[in-house]
Amino acid sequence: MKTFRYLLGAMTVAFMASCALDEGGFEPQKQDTEKKPIVIAGRINQEYETRANDEGFCNGDVVGIYIVDYDGDTPGTLQNEGNRADNLRFTFDEAAYRWVPAYEVYWKDKNTHIDLYGYYPWGAPEDVENYAFEVQKDQRKEAENGQLGGYEASDFLWGKLTDNAPTAAVIRLGFNHMMASARITLAEGIGFDEGEWAKAQKQVIVLNTARKSSINLKTGVVTADSEIPQTGTIPYKHGDDYRAIIVPQAVPANTNLLSITVDGESYFLNKTEEFVYNPSKQHNFTVTVNKRAAGGGLEFVLTSESITVWENDPVSHDAIAREYVIINVPEAGTLDKCIEEAGKDLTKIRNLKLTGQINSRDFAVMRFKMSRLSALNMREVAIVAGEGGELEPGQGYVNNEDGEIPNYAMNAKESLTSLVLPENGLRKISGEEGGGRGAFNGCVNLSGSLIIPEGVVEIEPAAFGGCTSLTGTLTLPSTLEILGSTNCYTPGHDGVFQGCNFVCEINLPENLKVLGSGTFSNCKNIYGEIRLPEGLQEIGPGAFEYCENLTGSIVIPQGVTTIPYDTFNGTWVGGTLTLHDGIISIGSGAFANTGLKGELRLPKDLEVISHSAFYNCDFSGNLVLPENLYTIGDKAFAYNWRLMGTLEIPENVISIGAGAFAKCRSLEGIIFPEGLESIRYNTNWNDDGGAFQDCFGIGRIVCKGTIPAYVMEGAFHGVAKDNFTLEVPESAIQQYQAATGWKDFKRISAYRNLVIRPSMATAINTTVTRDLVLTADDEWYVESQPDWVTLDKTSGKGKTEIKLTFAEMPAGSEPREGEVVFMLKGQDYRTRCRLTQYDYQYAEDEFITFQEASKGNGKLNIVLLGDGYNAKDISEGKLIENVTEAYGHFFDIEPYKTYKDYFNVYTAVSVSPESGIGSVNTIIYNKFNTSAKGGVTLSGRNGESDFNYIMKYICDSGKVASEDLNQTLVIMVPNTYDYGGICYMWDEGFAIAYCPMSNYGYPLDFRGVVQHEAGGHGFGKLGDEYIYHNTFIDACSCTCCGHVFEFNLAKAKGWYDNLSLTGKMSEVPWSHLIFHEKYSEFVDIFEGGFMHNRGVYRSEQNSCMNNDIPYYSTISRESIVKRIKAYAGEEYSFEDFVANDVVEAGSTDTETKSFDNSYIFNSRASQQNEPVFMGKLPSLK
Repeated sequence: MKTFRYLLGAMTVAFMASCALDEGGFEPQKQDTEKKPIVIAGRINQEYETRANDEGFCNGDVVGIYIVDYDGDTPGTLQNEGNRADNLRFTFDEAAYRWVPAYEVYWKDKNTHIDLYGYYPWGAPEDVENYAFEVQKDQRKEAENGQLGGYEASDFLWGKLTDNAPTAAVIRLGFNHMMASARITLAEGIGFDEGEWAKAQKQVIVLNTARKSSINLKTGVVTADSEIPQTGTIPYKHGDDYRAIIVPQAVPANTNLLSITVDGESYFLNKTEEFVYNPSKQHNFTVTVNKRAAGGGLEFVLTSESITVWENDPVSHDAIAREYVIINVPEAGTLDKCIEEAGKDLTKIRNLKLTGQINSRDFAVMRFKMSRLSALNMREVAIVAGEGGELEPGQGYVNNEDGEIPNYAMNAKESLTSLVLPENGLRKISGEEGGGRGAFNGCVNLSGSLIIPEGVVEIEPAAFGGCTSLTGTLTLPSTLEILGSTNCYTPGHDGVFQGCNFVCEINLPENLKVLGSGTFSNCKNIYGEIRLPEGLQEIGPGAFEYCENLTGSIVIPQGVTTIPYDTFNGTWVGGTLTLHDGIISIGSGAFANTGLKGELRLPKDLEVISHSAFYNCDFSGNLVLPENLYTIGDKAFAYNWRLMGTLEIPENVISIGAGAFAKCRSLEGIIFPEGLESIRYNTNWNDDGGAFQDCFGIGRIVCKGTIPAYVMEGAFHGVAKDNFTLEVPESAIQQYQAATGWKDFKRISAYRNLVIRPSMATAINTTVTRDLVLTADDEWYVESQPDWVTLDKTSGKGKTEIKLTFAEMPAGSEPREGEVVFMLKGQDYRTRCRLTQYDYQYAEDEFITFQEASKGNGKLNIVLLGDGYNAKDISEGKLIENVTEAYGHFFDIEPYKTYKDYFNVYTAVSVSPESGIGSVNTIIYNKFNTSAKGGVTLSGRNGESDFNYIMKYICDSGKVASEDLNQTLVIMVPNTYDYGGICYMWDEGFAIAYCPMSNYGYPLDFRGVVQHEAGGHGFGKLGDEYIYHNTFIDACSCTCCGHVFEFNLAKAKGWYDNLSLTGKMSEVPWSHLIFHEKYSEFVDIFEGGFMHNRGVYRSEQNSCMNNDIPYYSTISRESIVKRIKAYAGEEYSFEDFVANDVVEAGSTDTETKSFDNSYIFNSRASQQNEPVFMGKLPSLK
C-alpha cells in the first residue's frame, strides 16, 4: 500500500498578527498572541516496505525554501532574489523535533497569498532556472564530518505548493524525488556450493550516464548535461541490492547500461533500443548468476526488469541501515522466551516487528524489560485475551480481551518513537479516566503519524494522551464508534489524544457515537473544519478546547442534547454555529473564545446558558432568548459587540449573571421580566463584571416588575443614565427612584412618551427658579401642583421647557414636600416631578464672609465652595460645617498661620439639585458639575465651561473683582469622602483646588488634602515631591506623569521653587538656606521628587508636598511668603522672612522624616494627581 512520509517536526515561518479594528471598535480577539506561525509540513512521496522508522531526515539536514508573494489574485514569479524569502535555510533539530529557519519571515499582510518552493539538499543556486547539480560518482561513500553520504547527496528532492492564504493553519509541502533510481539486485542462481555465493566478490557500475545536470527550481525539471564521463557511477551496496541515483536521461541503443563483475568475471547489460531513465521512478533490474559445471565460468541472466514508484531506501540520510528484529510469537504470553530462543538480548532490541499473537503479559515485557525499545511494528500480530499478573513486584499488568490493547500497555514508555498497530482483529485500545493511565499515554517521544486501523470500535480515555511528539497525521477508521468517555473529565489527563501535536485535518468517522471528554484538548496544530458526524450522540467536556488552528463552522448533530463545559473553548474557528432545537443546556465556556460569527439562533428548548458559554464570540444581529430559558450565567455573552436590537429576558429568568452581556455595546434595548430578582456584578472583574457593563448602545430599558430587581453596583457601568427613559410600572416609580442601581437613572417613568427631567426639584427657603424639560408625544397639561410653586407653562404640546418657581418659605417652617403631576391629553399617562423645600438662615447663592484682610492691599482671596450639597444637606448645616473645616485646615500650617491676616475668606450657599458627586458610571446633578473622572480625578463634568462658570459665579458675588482673580484661590469641597484631590492652575495665578473630605488616615486625611492641594499647589505653586518611579526623570517613558518638559514649563511660569533638576549646591533655588544657621541642620540636597527617584532634587527629607504631613519645607515657606507679599503689594525681604518664620516643633525630627514613605508613594500613585496647567484666564464677558 502506498503511504506518505512526512518530514520530522515542522518548518515554521511566522507572520505578524494584527489587531482587528472594524468601524472604530475592536473585534473579539483570539487569546494568545502577537505572532501566529505558518507551519510547513513536508512529505516525500515514496513507498515503504521494511523500515522500522519511516523518517527520512536526520539531525542537521538542511532544505532550501523560496516564498513568493501574489500581486492581488496574480501569482508572483520566482526570482533569483527579491522574493519574500530567498533560499531560506531550514535546519532539522532532531532533539526538538522541528525545522528551524535561519531567520523569521512574515506574511506581507493578512490578505496576500504566497507560493512556496522547496528543494533538498540545500545549496547556493545562482540562477533559479539553471541550478547546476551533480550526482556523486561514488555513492557508496558514507556520511562523515558533517558531509552527506554519496547516495544521499545525489538524491535531489523538489516541491511546490501554490496559492497559500494567510488564514491557512498549515502549509503542507510535498517533496518528490526528481532524479531517477537504478536498483540492481544480484540473485544467486544454480551451481554454487553452500556459502560460496555469500563469499563471492561482486561489483556493479552504472555506465554511460551524465552526472551533471541543470535544474529549473521553478518547475523541478532536471536536464542532463551532454557530457558523458568515461568513468561509471558506483552504487551503494546493501546485501545483494545495489542502488544508484541517476540524472534523468536517455541512453542510446546498443550502449552498455551496467557493468557487473562477480569473482573477476564481468557482464555488460545493454539494450537494443534507447533506454530512458525517468524522473521520480525506480528502474529495477534483477540479474541471476548461475555457475556452470566443471569450470565453465558464470552465466549472467537478466531475469526481471521493471519501472516502479520510488521505494524507500534501506539507509536513512545518515546512511545507517535501521531494520526490524522480527520475532514470531506462536503462543501469546511468551514474547520474552521467543526473543531468548532467537538468540537476542531483549534489553538491547531497538526496532521490533512482531508476528503471531500476543497478550497483556507480552506488552508488560515490552514496557518493563525492553528498555531500549524504540520502534514497534505490530502490523501482522494478533492480540488475544490474557490474564492479569506481575512479571515481578511492581511490574504488574491487567486482563485483556481478544482484540484489545490493554490499559497500561506501553504507558509512559519514553523510549518508544515509532508505532504500527495491528491491521487485523484489533477492536479496542484501552485507557482509564483520571490520572492519565492509558495504553500509550505519556509516550512523549512517540513521533510521526498515527494510523488507527480498520476494525477498531473503541478507544478509551487517555489512550494516547500526552504523546506530544506525534506531529504527523492522525487517521481514524470508519469502524470507530467511541472515542473516550463523557462520564467525567480531569483536564490534562482524560483526553484520548489530549496534548498531541498532530499536524493534519481531523476526519471523524460517520459511525462515531461518543466523542469523549478532552479528546482533542490542546491539540494546537490540527487544522481544518470541525465536522461532527450526524450520528453523534454524546460529546464530552473539553473535547476540542484550545485547538487553536481549527477553522470554519460548527453544526451540532441532532443526537446531542447537551453541550458540556469547555467543549470548544479557545478554539478560534471563526465560522457560524448551528444548534438544533433539542438542545437543553449549554455548559460553561462551551463556545467561549471561538470567534463564531453570524446570527446566533438559540434552541427553542434551551433552559440553561452557563457561565461564559458564548464569551468573546463575534455573533451579530438580534439575539432572541428562548422562552424556556431560566439561567443566564456570568459572562455568558460578554464581548459579543455585534449583537444588537432589543434583548427581551424570558419570564423564567430570575437572575442575570455578572458580566453576562458585558461589552455588548451594540445592544439597543432591554426588557426585564416581572419575576426578575437580581442583576449581578462581580467586583473582581473591573472591566467586565457588570451584567450590562459598557453596553454603550442601550437606549431603552423596560422593567415589568412592580418590585425592583436587586441591581448590584456596577451592573450597568457604562450605560448612559440620562439619555433615555427607564420605563417601569406607574405604581412602582418611586420604588425604582429609590432602589439601588435603578436610582442612578435620571429619567424614570411609566411611559417613555411622557417624561419630566429632572424628576425632582429641591430648594431652601428663598424664592428660586428651576428649569425643567418635559418630553411628550402630543398635548399635555398639569393635572395638579402644590400651591407653593408656580409654573410658567401648565399645558403644551411636544417637548417643552418649563420654569418652576418655589415661593419664599416662612422662617422657622417645617420642610415641605409635594409633586407636580403632568398628564398626556386624552391618555391615562402621568409623570411626576417630586418637590422638597427646607428652611435655612441664608439665601441660595448668598456669599458669607469668614474673614476680611487686615494687612496688605486686601486683594488676596480664598473662596471656599461646596458642591454636591442639596437643600436638605444645607439645611442640616453640612455645607457650612465642611467648608469651615477646610478653612481651618488651610490656615493651620506655617506660613499661612502667621500670614493669615493678609487674606479675605468667603463661602457661598451653593445649592445642588442632588446630594453627592457623580462618576463615569453615576450621574449626580450638582451646582458646579463636579465629577470623579478616571477614578479619582475631580473636575467639572463639562470641562472648562464649568471652570468658567465658577469664575463668573464668584465675580458676580460682589466679593471678588474680576481683575483680582489672579490673586484668588478657590477651594472646592465636594460632598464625598474619597481621597483624590487635584489642582487646576492658570498662568496669572488663579487656581481651583478640589479637596474632597478624605477619610483616609493621617497624613492622607482631609487636612492633608487641603494643605497639599490648596496651600501647596493652588496658592504656593509648589511641585510634588513624592516618587512613583525608580528611574531617572529624563529616561522615564511612562505616560502617567510629567517629565522634564512639564517641569521646565512650570519653572518658566515662576513656579516649583521647591524642586530642581540639578543637584549642584550653588545652583539649587535653596542654596542660600543650606548653610544658614537656622536651617542648615535639615536643609540640604536630597535626590528624588516630581514622581521620579533620580534626576530631581528637593531640599528636605520630608514635607507636605511629599507625603501630606503638616509641614512645608523651608524653601516652600519662603516661596509662599514671597507670593503673599507680592499679591499684597508689599516688599519682600529675606531678613523679615527669617525673623517671622516658624519652624514648627517636631516637623523636622527623625520620626517625621522616616514616615512610611512606601505606603505614601503607593497611595499617591493610585489616589493623587499632579497639578493641571490651564493656560491663560478666559474672558468672563
